[in-house]
Amino acid sequence: MGVKRLVKQVLSQKENLRYKIFLAKSKVGYSLWLERQERVWQEENEQIMPGKAEDGGFVFLCASKGILTSYARKSILCYFKAHPEVQILYGDEDVRGTGKACCPVFRPGWSPDVLDGCFYLGSIVAMRKEFFDKAIEETGQGPLLQTMKANDFMAVDFPAYARWMNRCVELAGGYERGSRSIGHVARILFHCQSREELLKFGEELPFHREHRNECYDAFRKSIRARGRDTAIPLVTVVVPSKDHPEMLGKCLRSLKAVAEGLALEVIVVDNGSTEENREEAGKVLDGLREETFQVSCLYRPMVFHFSRMCNLGAEAARGRFLLFLNDDVELAVQGCVEQMAALAARPYTGAVGMKLYYPGSEKIQHAGITNLPMGPVHKLQFMGNGEAYGDAYQGNANYLAVTAACLMAEREKFREAGGFAEELQVAFNDVDLCFALYEAGYRNVCMNGCYAYHHESLSRGDDETVEKLERLLEEREKLYERHPDMEGEDPYYSVHLSREGLDTKIRPAYETAGNVVQEYDKFLAEKTLYDYRRDQCVMVRVEAVRRGEIFGWVVVLGDNNACYAKELMLKRVTESFSPDADEWFRGPNGIFAIPLRPQYRPDLEENMPDQSHVALSGFHVRLKANLLPPGRYRIGAAVKHRITGAGLMNWSNRFIEIL
Repeated sequence: MGVKRLVKQVLSQKENLRYKIFLAKSKVGYSLWLERQERVWQEENEQIMPGKAEDGGFVFLCASKGILTSYARKSILCYFKAHPEVQILYGDEDVRGTGKACCPVFRPGWSPDVLDGCFYLGSIVAMRKEFFDKAIEETGQGPLLQTMKANDFMAVDFPAYARWMNRCVELAGGYERGSRSIGHVARILFHCQSREELLKFGEELPFHREHRNECYDAFRKSIRARGRDTAIPLVTVVVPSKDHPEMLGKCLRSLKAVAEGLALEVIVVDNGSTEENREEAGKVLDGLREETFQVSCLYRPMVFHFSRMCNLGAEAARGRFLLFLNDDVELAVQGCVEQMAALAARPYTGAVGMKLYYPGSEKIQHAGITNLPMGPVHKLQFMGNGEAYGDAYQGNANYLAVTAACLMAEREKFREAGGFAEELQVAFNDVDLCFALYEAGYRNVCMNGCYAYHHESLSRGDDETVEKLERLLEEREKLYERHPDMEGEDPYYSVHLSREGLDTKIRPAYETAGNVVQEYDKFLAEKTLYDYRRDQCVMVRVEAVRRGEIFGWVVVLGDNNACYAKELMLKRVTESFSPDADEWFRGPNGIFAIPLRPQYRPDLEENMPDQSHVALSGFHVRLKANLLPPGRYRIGAAVKHRITGAGLMNWSNRFIEIL
């Protein structure tokens, strides 16, 4: 081995060691995180209620062996005091046997559809004393509860207790539209003795199936009661479509197969197919028509405008329910349309969606939409069914939004919410509709027990180009202009779960609690890049740009990332710049660089197992005001090998506006 090669190997080992030390410091275990959080929660309690907690007038109902945390009673008392409308309260919990705390369960806010599938409320439930006395009087306690001490009770028969608690939730109005009677304290309130104790809360009990079947049976009875008047379809299916007659036929044949027995009206909204494809689509529709399956087509040539196309179909609809269905979706489960309608018919339900797989697989495309600070995202996308669900459930679950690729709502509720916002031409129109329904007091639900196959974005391509990305970002801004209180907020996704980045896995936020936002307040000096080579091996992904913050990651493909120093680059863009010309990015003017402090990104390590030392490739920079001249800046990254001195750079397709 030559001397140079040996020296390089020794220096590389030194960089690898430095990387491992930094990575170890970045990782935060659950016990340490909990210890820090407990101090925060106790301080917050003391600010609200100094000194010893007084009798709060509530009772504790316990469903498993374990102990309350030291701050649990005061936390609950403070919550009840701040939320006088809440009658029933639950919290988060973990396991603490003889060792350290582990296995935390971070629960969503009140989710009636989740409670219909398992007793997710967990070990500890608190009730106001007056409401508890009322519940005992109206429902009876029987042998369900054993008195431990004044106002503390233990469940003796768990299945019976879970059923009784559902009745209490109903009595409190938890299943009513706009109900705020069930609350959630996002704190660890209880330590279970074992993991087995926790697992039972995620299991479906016989009465859960009975409860759901009652909903479906009541819906079927309502259909029989109205008779078989096919002149008034029960469900109108609106299908936006253009130039895909074969795919349209596959979609509608799958619809007919799974919705047998329902009176359906299908309205295909065509925004400009060629004459040949119109003829082919007409043949498809002719072959599907029958007494209970009515088909028509609205031909409206125009630029693709999803919201307008769906609204046109909704205006022509005669059904009680509207099912918006992409022409690239194949329904697969018998009775799924009827189940969607049964859920949508409930007074407190808004939009109903369904789990979507990528074709020919059990790889998830959609299982509900989560609203994070970076915007609406599909958690669990690209993951296998049942893989790393965390606090998501494989049955019905409440989400802030579901995708309009397969979305049902009662027609009157759809109109009440204002339909699809036509200022959102392509993206986020479904999220906007779901936000409006939620703000009107309805709860949206995704049926994760049923599924369909989705050939995602077959009709309009992807959103990777700069032009399409710009449109996507503009529509996201419009979404939050229409719903300012919803930005970064999601009651169904715990604040203790990862809320940053495009990590589709549902993971606890404590795993990356060692990350600190890089506050940058130094004056940014201009940088020249004459010694840097533009190379696609530098992968720059900017996941969020908001309020002076830039969040994302930089990975050098095919090399040891531990050996690279990385900088974020901001290039001021003028009217004359050409992104394809080398001259514009080399300087000498208008390029500013920020040395990056590594951020721990476990998702990169998981998603790029073939790349070397990528776990510290994240960045999260917050720019203080007046660091840069006003203007529009393209975001990129420059990397320099600490051993060889080789410089590489590349640009993302994202920009930041400096005011």
